[in-house]
Amino acid sequence: MRQLRALGAAALFGGVLIGPAFSETESSATSSGADPVATQKALSVLLAAANDAIPAASSCHADFGQSGRAKVKDLLAMRMAYLYAGDNAIKGSCNKTQCTLSINHKAGEDVASAVISFHVSAGKARASSLQCVITP
Repeated sequence: MRQLRALGAAALFGGVLIGPAFSETESSATSSGADPVATQKALSVLLAAANDAIPAASSCHADFGQSGRAKVKDLLAMRMAYLYAGDNAIKGSCNKTQCTLSINHKAGEDVASAVISFHVSAGKARASSLQCVITP
């Protein structure tokens, strides 16, 4: 089951990075409020830290069904697992030293969101700086 979930998460990550959300025209990206280039950058910076452990003191720390310590990839897999259906949006932005990634899902009464903020060093998210505001 874990292998299936990992495979699904990998496919979803790949689809997010190269999928239609990043090939939108400028007008549709503006109307949805998402900048595909900025979103791809924020997601890529966070994915660069995929194997880094989330500190226990972080508001992003949780048990995501993984074995061992929670890692950034476990957080992303859990948040993105909701995106298989419904109205979904991933929006990101970065400045020189910090990024924010917002993942929102809505399918009828099923609503979930996560806002993940983190500092950036050498093109990679610093796991020690992860902060999350997550709704079920």
